[in-house]
Amino acid sequence: MKRSSLLVPALAIIVLLAAAPVATAGKSPSPDAASIEFELDGSNGLYAHVEGFDNSVTLSIGNKHNAVFYIVEGESTRTGLKAQFGKLGLIDVTYRPTKTVSTSEPPPECKGETWVDSEGIFEGTIQFTGEREYVRIDAARAEGKMQVTPEWECRDPKGPIRLDTAPRPSAQSSREKSRDEVAALNARNRHCRCSFSAFATRLPKETPWTTFSAGKLENREGMKIARIAFTEKAAPSTFTFNHKAGTARVDPPYPFTGTATFRRRPGRDLWRSTLRVPLLGADPISLRGHSFRARLARDLPGD
Repeated sequence: MKRSSLLVPALAIIVLLAAAPVATAGKSPSPDAASIEFELDGSNGLYAHVEGFDNSVTLSIGNKHNAVFYIVEGESTRTGLKAQFGKLGLIDVTYRPTKTVSTSEPPPECKGETWVDSEGIFEGTIQFTGEREYVRIDAARAEGKMQVTPEWECRDPKGPIRLDTAPRPSAQSSREKSRDEVAALNARNRHCRCSFSAFATRLPKETPWTTFSAGKLENREGMKIARIAFTEKAAPSTFTFNHKAGTARVDPPYPFTGTATFRRRPGRDLWRSTLRVPLLGADPISLRGHSFRARLARDLPGD
């Protein structure tokens, strides 16, 4: 499955993962750190995607409406990638480049190794079995890519030596939206570590855009696990909102069942829901109850 298929799960995981993904905060990137990505085929029609940088590795598995993100502490270097996913599996592969895509030399005031973007083959052990055996992955090789971004030692004629990291590609910022025509409805329950999100745009001369996601966060065997269900393209009628009145109503399509309403009021906003959604490798979650705290805002993902 193409990389773009991970867009909605990525937006949903922003809501779920408010903290650092793994316990690597404060660690400096290794001199051999590399950014690694490769795709895998899972059983039951599921895709799998591996992404690593330095000492954080993420394995994402999913289909059109569900995804699970397993985030662990591991090694992602110019020689390959290694990560243990508790008792669920192990990825331990070495990298063999087959094509150099692009390179970047240090600027004149800096010294260091060349930044290299390459494609190649990852070979070794790739084994993973999801909870309740919802997926099995067993492979010995995968095609992927690697970006080596070494630190450059730069000398400023007017100041001391500094360390700069070689530039990495960044997403282009979106243009400013009319705030009355965009909406984000978020509901969270800290007890079950569950969340629900709805995003919509109703901009003039543009196709309306509506998406829903919900999920649950877990910690297990050194892994941070985010299970998410989502729908990418829903009809505008499934999410109606009025910022001035402080109200919203959602009736999301499959894989969701049920509806929910929101009303802003003094003291505590009102969230009423019969929403329920299935998750891969776990029981379905219910998005109803007094423990949920909801918020309607003029926001889009990334704001």
